[in-house]
Amino acid sequence: MLPARTGSKQGASMRILPALLLALLLSGTALAAGETVRLPEPDRIGGMPLMQALAERRSIRNFSTEAPDEVTLGGLLWAAWGENRRDGRRTAPSALNRQALKLYVGKADGIWLYDAHDHALVRVSDIPPGKPLDDAPVVLIFAVPEGDPCGGMHVGSVYQNVGLFCASAGLANVVKASTTRDQGMFPFLPEGWKAQATQSVGRPR
Repeated sequence: MLPARTGSKQGASMRILPALLLALLLSGTALAAGETVRLPEPDRIGGMPLMQALAERRSIRNFSTEAPDEVTLGGLLWAAWGENRRDGRRTAPSALNRQALKLYVGKADGIWLYDAHDHALVRVSDIPPGKPLDDAPVVLIFAVPEGDPCGGMHVGSVYQNVGLFCASAGLANVVKASTTRDQGMFPFLPEGWKAQATQSVGRPR
């Protein structure tokens, strides 16, 4: 009987192992990308009076490292682009109610898409925002269809809602358009969509 060729078997095993590890990593990334997190229901009654919020609204560029809690984040996203009627209409207007805007949330644990109907976050990437989008614990990314003549108007309506909520909740925020010059920074966007502006949000420093 011929002796077993243990060296060949070990070599084959060593070649298979990296491939298995890569497959596991890829499958884990795919699972993470589909993760959904339900947000706490927003308080639709409380908050600062509108005229006071308008008086307090301002741009603040210095943030602490403390991230808003889930209750605050849920209220922020609902105020920005949530559903406020049973027929699915939103807190911000859109031309012919087309709702042609996607709101993404960049945090330390990745990039998430806000699902207004379920008031939830759906992970689209487990990679956190890089420079120049990492100046605050939360960065909102407003995406619109390429060539949409109403895209800028829709985004402006939403980020004004965010600014008013931040004034009411004591949060700092600043809107930026320069952060979207390089569209390659947003590989998670669907084909035919572009980032129009971003809004950094956090506790004031």
